[in-house]
Amino acid sequence: MQIAAILSLLETSPADEFTSSAVAPSVTSGCIAKIDILGESLLDRVLSQLERLGAAGHSVISKGTPNQLFPSRTAAPDSFVTAWEQAVAGYVNQGVDALLLMRVGTYTDLDYAQLLEFHTRTSSAVTQAYAADGALDVALVSASALHNADGAYWRVLSGLLSQKRKFMYRGYVNRLASPQDFYTLVDDGLRGRCALKPVGSETREWVWQAAGSEIDDSTVVSGPAFIGEGAHIGAGCTIGSGTSVERDCQVDCGTTVEQSWVMERTYLGIALDVRRSIVNSGKLFHLDRNLEIEIGDRQLIGEATTRATWFSGLGSMILGRQVSG
Repeated sequence: MQIAAILSLLETSPADEFTSSAVAPSVTSGCIAKIDILGESLLDRVLSQLERLGAAGHSVISKGTPNQLFPSRTAAPDSFVTAWEQAVAGYVNQGVDALLLMRVGTYTDLDYAQLLEFHTRTSSAVTQAYAADGALDVALVSASALHNADGAYWRVLSGLLSQKRKFMYRGYVNRLASPQDFYTLVDDGLRGRCALKPVGSETREWVWQAAGSEIDDSTVVSGPAFIGEGAHIGAGCTIGSGTSVERDCQVDCGTTVEQSWVMERTYLGIALDVRRSIVNSGKLFHLDRNLEIEIGDRQLIGEATTRATWFSGLGSMILGRQVSG
């Protein structure tokens, strides 16, 4: 069976209570699906799964804001629905057998091949995946049910929803509805509780390093931990268990980071103690206190720059150590 995928990207969290800008996707084009988590974004991980599945093609729609998995047109012009209908028309005319519809914003270990097998075996027009806590934003639609839509694919699909089959999924689900959920996914991935694996080499037991990362010889790293592509950990640092330092981050000399997620391109200054936190450029969110702090001094916490590299080099000189990859 030939399938194609239409993926919509959530600009904000799927839950209203997710308000912390510490994990808001401001550094990644305003899209949760593009944030690196253990070295790779949710979107890229989904695309890799589709490639392994042998999908005939995929379309990623970031126009507008998809309020639900199955779009509906309102009186006002909707750029998302227009782009979605154009993608559907292209694949239906191309002759695919089924369309995989997905909003990328919740993490699951769902096996798309199992979903496709169930959809085919039950001869369903529409099959949607469900977890124990409700519907997932993943569905398969038989292209044959859309052939006579005359361009109004959203209307035909709306009429089919009353006939949809439920595929019950009982695996790992993280709705990513709060900052704490994001850290939970990081920690679960590091500890092997889900299929989200660090993208790098396991250079020592439970410690993963991506290409181009550097850890000073004097730094102590306790696994499980991940150091992302191009990240630099300076002299005398301590990277504790349950920590992910994403791509292009700079952790300056003498700083301790434990049970924390340092988002991509973040600079941590000299001799800081960061625990149970999410850090993103000039913001720190404490997981236990549910408190966000904005840091005005960019020499403490800010965006990683060439200046941060200079500080790290200075720290190595002071401690008389060299940096190794």
